Amino acid sequence: MKRLLLLIVPLLSAAAAKAADSDTVYTIERCYELTENNYPLVKRYDLISLTEEYTLKNAYMHYFPQISLSGKASYQSEALAFPFSVPGIELPTFSKDQYNIMIELSQVIWDGGQIAAERRNIRAKSETDRREQEVDMYSLREKVNDLYFGILLIDKQIRQTEIILSDLSSEYGKVTESMANGVANRSDLDMIEVEMITRRKGRTEMESMLEAYMRMLSILTGVKIDSPEMLTEPVPEGTDMKRLLTDIIVADIRRPELDLYAAREKEIDTQWDYWTAKGLPKVQLFIRGGYGRPGLNMMDDTFQPFAIGGIQLVWNISELYSLGYGKKIISYSKSQINTVRETFLFNTGMLSDEKITQIRKYFKIIEDDDRIVRLREQILESTRGEVENGTLSASDLIREINKTELARMEKIMHEIELMKSLYELKTIKNN
Repeated sequence: MKRLLLLIVPLLSAAAAKAADSDTVYTIERCYELTENNYPLVKRYDLISLTEEYTLKNAYMHYFPQISLSGKASYQSEALAFPFSVPGIELPTFSKDQYNIMIELSQVIWDGGQIAAERRNIRAKSETDRREQEVDMYSLREKVNDLYFGILLIDKQIRQTEIILSDLSSEYGKVTESMANGVANRSDLDMIEVEMITRRKGRTEMESMLEAYMRMLSILTGVKIDSPEMLTEPVPEGTDMKRLLTDIIVADIRRPELDLYAAREKEIDTQWDYWTAKGLPKVQLFIRGGYGRPGLNMMDDTFQPFAIGGIQLVWNISELYSLGYGKKIISYSKSQINTVRETFLFNTGMLSDEKITQIRKYFKIIEDDDRIVRLREQILESTRGEVENGTLSASDLIREINKTELARMEKIMHEIELMKSLYELKTIKNN
């Protein structure tokens, strides 16, 4: 049993370590998701939902009995008076000042669908707000792209610098041996040392920039990213990039802006429903009770309570006057949205074509880069041999090292730019 445990425990520990490592490796898609969940603006989703909930409840309150309280005090220049007199009978007189306070309870029976239309409009407005939020959040992907691919590029440049420093260190040892044999000069050694110091200086600057990029990406995503190894290359080595480009090209544009335009159109439609409902008659039950002078009996000029109840129909016919103009407003508003949508699709199509042209350019450039790097490496090897034989100086070697490094750096940069352009195209189309 002890032997079995000794075998199992290391395996379990290794598996746990591997699982832990996998949790700290992020794809660019995962960074998109983390950024959207971490960004402070994400709280607006909850605020939109809460606003919608309470606004809907407030609109629904119109279905409940409505209570109103009113009061009035007035003075009039003339009051009711009898134009005759009756012998032996004292006719009542009426005061010019009148007072009353009244409370009314009403219950809607039918409102022409106004409350229902208002609630549909509230939901449509909330949906529009959510779509606007999605558009704002989607724009964060551009920032993630810049930081993510910036980290990958700087990391590869640092690694390439390490290779150059290793080569220079090796050449430094060879030149030292050549000096002992009288083939090389001290100036050759100094030149290599200066080049090594320059490379280390450049590496320090790149490391500082890399740290800044990782810190900014950490702030965006809300997770600590302190090593480039925590990020995976979006396009794995060996992927058929031309096929990937074709797949993106044929894909439809699915940007959140299109959902926003559809939501705005629906909101406009609900506004029309609301305006139409306002032009229809409304039926409600009511009961009024009050106290004042005079009451319902106009012949009694004393303070007295009163009450009245019944059913009433209210129809604000003047609301119908504006329906014709309202219909035009709705039509023009939807036409504006269609124009904005068409403009967006046109501009997005232009950006896509521009990015596709750029990607195809990188395909050709990288093919040339491969050939240039191979030739530069051959020339560098030949130069190394001539330096060891004393026919060329260290300056010639450094010049060829720099040219070879430049060719490699350009290839690395173009490869990263190709991947970034592919993901920028995916971002443009939301593919």
